[in-house]
Amino acid sequence: MNKILVIGDSCNDVFIYGDCYRLNPEAPTPVLKESHRKEYEGMAANVVNNVRALGLDCDFITQKEEIIKTRYVDEKSNYILLRIDNDNSCTTYPFDTVYFEKYDLVIVSDYDKGLLKERDLRYIFEHSSLSFIDSKKAIGDWLDKATFVKINEAEFKNPKNDMEFMLKQNDKFIVTVGDKGAIYQQTLYEPKKHVTVRDVVGAGDSFLASLACHYLLHKNMPDAIKFANICAGEVVAQKGIAFPKQKIV
Repeated sequence: MNKILVIGDSCNDVFIYGDCYRLNPEAPTPVLKESHRKEYEGMAANVVNNVRALGLDCDFITQKEEIIKTRYVDEKSNYILLRIDNDNSCTTYPFDTVYFEKYDLVIVSDYDKGLLKERDLRYIFEHSSLSFIDSKKAIGDWLDKATFVKINEAEFKNPKNDMEFMLKQNDKFIVTVGDKGAIYQQTLYEPKKHVTVRDVVGAGDSFLASLACHYLLHKNMPDAIKFANICAGEVVAQKGIAFPKQKIV
């Protein structure tokens, strides 16, 4: 059985749903009458839950501090009126105590909240046989030993990125471009089926988990991207945090 490790910052995703039934007379803002709320494990914890939804199991390393993201949502339109983040600065982890050699795949979901420093990431990649990362940090040579990098289009175009490094190691980048799919080695892989988007929250986590797990089992990146497109499409078609129904065969 393949052994997987997920590392990254995690949070509690809170969705407060309600009815926007009138405007605030004190300011041009809607008044939300709360009807119910839902809570989910978010960020790297959502990657873990996606891996498990795909039928695989994994170990998990995350921070001890609590991070909460609260979204106020109009239930009828599913429009997010406001998001409030309660971020605590995360302490690092003693990664030199982790026996990375026992894992067939390491997935890093770095939301840049303090758990993972560049030196930690260098160490993780140097000691991992196969690694995937999705990071909010600017791209630099600390990614030198990472196997693959999943990144969205806006982050890929970040002017703070080390462009010389990116050009030299272009083959490791999988760039997601929203509902158009993903680009790998100058080829665009479009979703076979277009869906009605209801909620994009957590879609990147689902894409990362399905991409990495499929590649682990089949070692074919184009097929892994196509599978990840399907999984992400299933997730955005549902409200709130959702998981793919696909299983990797």
